[in-house]
Amino acid sequence: MTQSETTAAKPEVRPSAPPEPANLKAVGNRPGMYLTTPGALDAGDAHLARIRELGLEPCILEIEVRGYTVIPPQLVAPPEFTARVRDALLRVAEKRTGVKHSIDRNGCAGNASYLSSPGFFGMLYLLLEDPVFEEWIENPVLGTLVDYTLKGQGRLSSFDALVKWKDAGQIDSDLLTDALHSDSPRWPDGKLLDGGNLMTNSAYILTDYSKENGSIAMVPGSHRLGRLPYPGEGLKDMVPVEAPAGSLIFWKGATWHGGAYPKLTDGLRLTMNTTFFNRSLKTVESYQRAVPKEVLDRRNRQFALFVGADDMSGFGPEGPQPAYLEPAHFF
Repeated sequence: MTQSETTAAKPEVRPSAPPEPANLKAVGNRPGMYLTTPGALDAGDAHLARIRELGLEPCILEIEVRGYTVIPPQLVAPPEFTARVRDALLRVAEKRTGVKHSIDRNGCAGNASYLSSPGFFGMLYLLLEDPVFEEWIENPVLGTLVDYTLKGQGRLSSFDALVKWKDAGQIDSDLLTDALHSDSPRWPDGKLLDGGNLMTNSAYILTDYSKENGSIAMVPGSHRLGRLPYPGEGLKDMVPVEAPAGSLIFWKGATWHGGAYPKLTDGLRLTMNTTFFNRSLKTVESYQRAVPKEVLDRRNRQFALFVGADDMSGFGPEGPQPAYLEPAHFF
């Protein structure tokens, strides 16, 4: 037997790995490199069980194939909760515009100073305006879909509402009030960061949604392109998303959509929107240190994680300060 054959026949000797700390999984080949993955595989099984328990398997399939889905009211929340959210938004609308609004009457932007245009105004930073909005961030269907699409790394980025009504200037029923776009962060050339998989969006429908009622438009399958649409692209493929009040429209950050078709009927079109970013991105609205401890004390763990209560980043010369929850460690 030759020396090379003898060498080849010897079993490869590998250095023994250092003991793995409890609930930690070694990462890389340098001492001290660990990633916290307590029960990672078990958590995956539990998440699948949760999807099945909530009846969301068809919705997950639609998200992957079409880029969006509509969850029916009976899976989202009881009608009483939808009514509470609607009433709370009308109270906030009066507070911010100085105008008392009603679902069955056309609106008025009044004193609204931002996101205001003929037949439309928006309301930003709603989370702390009413406890019912806090409850929404605890919703199990919303939380499960966010965890699925953002792989358990979702953070609440914005929480707003849009109020729309018929306006004399909106005369073309097929002309969107906002151009087709993607909500995802993007590079200057229009390509989306990580293909658009770093954020997700949702709209809780508080009044019946139809094309004539000013529904949103989606371009099915556009999320697979991972870029912004070119001028005029997608217009022939867009479809109105129609759903009864109490439904939840949920879509990937890469999915092309347009703000809305013109509202051609009397009364308000009312939606409440929540966007979530991967925790590596800066959020649009600031919640990390803005949510009072008494709010965190009365809410569940899902709420605390979504508002970043475990995030110690963004400190000054004083160094990291204790987080409400045990901080999440990466490396």
